[in-house]
Order: sequence, then structure tokens, then C-alpha cells
Amino acid sequence: MKLVVDSAVQLSPETLDRLDVRVAEYPMYLNGDPYPVSIRMSRAEKDTLRLLLKDKHNRVTTSGLREEDLVALYEACTGDRILSLHQSERASTVSAAAIRKVVAERKDLDVTYLDAHHLTAAYSVLVLDTARNVAAGLPADEVIARFERARAKTRHLGVVYDLFYLHRTGRIGLARALLGSAMKILAILGSSEEPGVLKSIGKVKNHVQANQRFASIVREDMERWKARKLEAVISVIGPHDEEVEHLRASIADLGYDASITVTYSNHSNMPHAGPDFYDVGYIVRDE
Repeated sequence: MKLVVDSAVQLSPETLDRLDVRVAEYPMYLNGDPYPVSIRMSRAEKDTLRLLLKDKHNRVTTSGLREEDLVALYEACTGDRILSLHQSERASTVSAAAIRKVVAERKDLDVTYLDAHHLTAAYSVLVLDTARNVAAGLPADEVIARFERARAKTRHLGVVYDLFYLHRTGRIGLARALLGSAMKILAILGSSEEPGVLKSIGKVKNHVQANQRFASIVREDMERWKARKLEAVISVIGPHDEEVEHLRASIADLGYDASITVTYSNHSNMPHAGPDFYDVGYIVRDE
């Protein structure tokens, strides 16, 4: 059995290689021209892309997954059962349509499409969990059942620093960006209440307040599910390592059995989240 994912996954190439995960790349464009991207980009290459995003004269966009790329990945796994696990289809209806088209037309390829219902770090923790189950040699039906149980107990939370970027890309109005920046407000976001839709869940003055809020939400989820274990992925864009370490420690200090992976964001997240952002996705374990 093979696992295919997309480049919205926020895991390192080393982790993906170790777990034998195949990655379909979202194409990227700079001012309308193709821009070279790869899941294997170095941090320096990602920081170059980050500077391009910060330049208000640039327009950096992505497009949906290409059918030919998906077919190439699937054909490389011929003879194996393939699980094709992707971020919420609401984030890219074009990609979801392409996957479904290939699955419908290529009956010779044994592909099952799985919709994560989540974005970025939350999508990534589901990929990590599913990849480990595949690597453990579990039967496909059991891998899918575990994925579905984990998906129902996954949450996504994040912090956005650059409100003007969100305005430039049409995600918020100018007045809101001006007011938030003048008051030095950080927007905290979540995409778990409505799968695949990133919404504001509050405003804070600094990362300490944000991380305290996130830790409180983690505790509430753990108590609600009567759980003692959780798996988390934290991703970051920009010079926010200190804030991310504070978040990691805030979750660890809750006293649960927590496995926390910290990673620098992969390229596909950047045109959507902006050049300054960190988020956490976690699965609550009650089994």
C-alpha cells in the first residue's frame, strides 16, 4: 500500500521519505509566470519566496493539482493499493475534481481518495498519522478507519501577523487591516468548526496570549474526549521560532502524553497564509 499526498503537507522531506510518502506538487506562479517550487526546497529558498510575498508589487498564486502529475504518481505505484490523502477539497475544488476524474477514468489503478477536511498543520498531522499506519503494515480498511476516527478529533489553530497581506489577497478589507495593524492586533484563526474554511476565532495582543488561548483549547478538547494523548504538528513561516517554541512548550506543559513535530512551512501554504504565520494541528487520542 502506498500513500500519496499534496504539497500543502507541512512535514520535512526527510520525514516524508522515511515514511515512503509520495507528494503531488501544487504549481506556483509569480506575476503569472511559473515559479520553481518543490517539497524539497531549502529554508533559504523558502525565505526567498517569503520576500517575494512581502513585496506588494508581486502576485504569487497557486493552481490546482494537475491530472498528469497525479497519474504519474499513481502509475509509479502500479500493483499497490493507493491511498490519495489531500487537504480539504473546499481549499481546492479544482484539485478534488482532478483527483476524482483520474480515479474514475483509471480503473486499472487501485486508488482511494481521502478528504482530510482540514488545512495545513491539521492536514499534516493526519498525513503523519496515516503514513505511520501504512508503514506499520496495517490492512487498508483499518488504515482508513483509523484515519476517519482521527479526522473527527483533529483541530487546527493559527496566528496571522501580516494583515496587509491578507488584504492584498482579498481575504480581509482595508479598514480591518489598518485598524488591526495600528492596534498591533494578532488575528487567531481556526478551520475546524467548518471543514476547510479558515475563520477568525479571536484577537490578541501578542503570541503569549495566543499560545495561552491555544493551550486552553487543547485542554478543553482533551477533557471533552477524556483523552491523555495527543499528536501535534506545528508549522511556521518567517522569523517566529521563539513564538513556536513557546507554543510547543505551552502544549507540553499541560502534562499530557504529547508528540509534537515542529517544521518550517512548505511553499504551498505561503501564498494563502502570508509571509508571517504559524499554526498547529493536533489529534486528540482517546484510544
